[in-house]
Amino acid sequence: MNRFLCYLGFIVCLGSNATAEPLQLLAQPGPWPAVSGLISFNGRLWLVNSDPHVNHNAADIYSFDPGQGEMRYEAALFSQGAGDPVVFDGRLYWPFEDPRFSALRGEYVVTDGTAWRWHALSDGLAFHVHAMATLGGKLYAATSAWRAGLQVSDDGGATWRILYDHPTPESRVSRITALEAAHGTLYAGLTDRRVTGPRLLRLEGDTLVPAEAWPEGRRVDQLAAHGAWLYGTNVTANGSALWRTDGTVAERVHALDGHAVRGLAAGADALWAVSVGTNGEGRLWRTTNGETWHVAHNFADASPTAVALHAGQVYVGARGPHGRGSLWGPAAPAAAVNLPPAMALPPVITSSDAEFSLAELDRALADPASYEDYGAGLRAALKPFLGTRSPALGAALSERLAGPFPDINLQLFSTAFVVTATEMAQWGLLRAIALTGHGRIPTALIASPWRAVPNDAEKYFEPAPAAAWAAAQLGQDDDATLAALIARLDRRGDPDWLTGDMIAALTALTGHRFGHDIAAWRRWWEDQRGRRE
Repeated sequence: MNRFLCYLGFIVCLGSNATAEPLQLLAQPGPWPAVSGLISFNGRLWLVNSDPHVNHNAADIYSFDPGQGEMRYEAALFSQGAGDPVVFDGRLYWPFEDPRFSALRGEYVVTDGTAWRWHALSDGLAFHVHAMATLGGKLYAATSAWRAGLQVSDDGGATWRILYDHPTPESRVSRITALEAAHGTLYAGLTDRRVTGPRLLRLEGDTLVPAEAWPEGRRVDQLAAHGAWLYGTNVTANGSALWRTDGTVAERVHALDGHAVRGLAAGADALWAVSVGTNGEGRLWRTTNGETWHVAHNFADASPTAVALHAGQVYVGARGPHGRGSLWGPAAPAAAVNLPPAMALPPVITSSDAEFSLAELDRALADPASYEDYGAGLRAALKPFLGTRSPALGAALSERLAGPFPDINLQLFSTAFVVTATEMAQWGLLRAIALTGHGRIPTALIASPWRAVPNDAEKYFEPAPAAAWAAAQLGQDDDATLAALIARLDRRGDPDWLTGDMIAALTALTGHRFGHDIAAWRRWWEDQRGRRE
């Protein structure tokens, strides 16, 4: 572990000497209602602006320079939420909590602070990657589909293997949503809301076992190590309480009873917590011994969601005020951080040894049975093409976007969610094209009208968002593509998050960081067109 090892709202930062300075509102990035996922990396404080814990197709990543007071739009995950990130080997790994392609693979992105690269877990069924952590030179990923799991990588994410699959009856769902390394041991916070049982697990050999003495509950969703103790929230049918364990005994932290802890951050000299009380009051707490806690800040018009340390100072992410996510921190600028050497991004492992069959793909695209069971046959036919990095195959997949496809409707998730085979096939093809790194995305798909009926799952197969994401992955930055993205920025009838998809693609293709300032994007485009003319 090093001084740059911090992760999300449960961040561990070594070498901190943060003090209880008064906080002020520093920034309110983007349009979404919450700031979370705070992590110190590359001399800046990184965060997510989104609407966590609900189905919502937005997860915008920003970074903040405390010395300059500057907030910068960085990227967006093609996901319904952002998992807990980790810094490992000089890179930032950010998991997709719920990737929108829903391709049954756990997904994450890696950045060196400038470039971004998509990756997927190489094994196991996973709809979600809730958290990533590191210990002993290894990366760990907490996954779930219906069952909680833990995967490990010994090579920086090039390959993964399954360590643990939580026994879960078919009628229930389990998830691991928090990971923390403490005293040479990896701990995992488990969620299973239907019954009471052991919810704090520790890694022993190649499996997870219940932590000794920890009380039973429904979930553990916040973890941080400080001093000789691991602290965590234990949620039961009666509410949330903060507990701590030294690996042998466990005890309740009564000083925070009545305050639901939403985030923990540990430094060398103090442990910090943010909470929401029974009357909705938000507070930032500080302790040096885990027993005596002091209120460092009261939030009158914001509800804290996460806390982190950066350059020896404490920062808080919150909901509000005025319905927008907010970042809070000290008025004094943070000290400069000595940056580690830049690290090259890890390569994407390709499937070059797979057998490709365009004839088999064509049969699957034409067969109505391929679209049953959420497109299982179609996914199987497309799988060999993923990550091939082949210009010829990219072009062949692009040609197939025009069909023909079966004239059938498919019901997914609920009776209100109906998609066509054309929509499902195009989504699968767009993902495959993007991951080959070659081909072309028709601008007509980016411009296609939004006709989807809203559904509770907030999952859609309209082509526009997938086409914008795929064009960005390909680096397709010709004038026609940029014009289509610009034109889609404020189209009447589009969901608000769809505008965010266009912004994410424009940022990736142009390098400009105007974020959700649509007027700035339009001014830039008018200037670009004037120069070309």
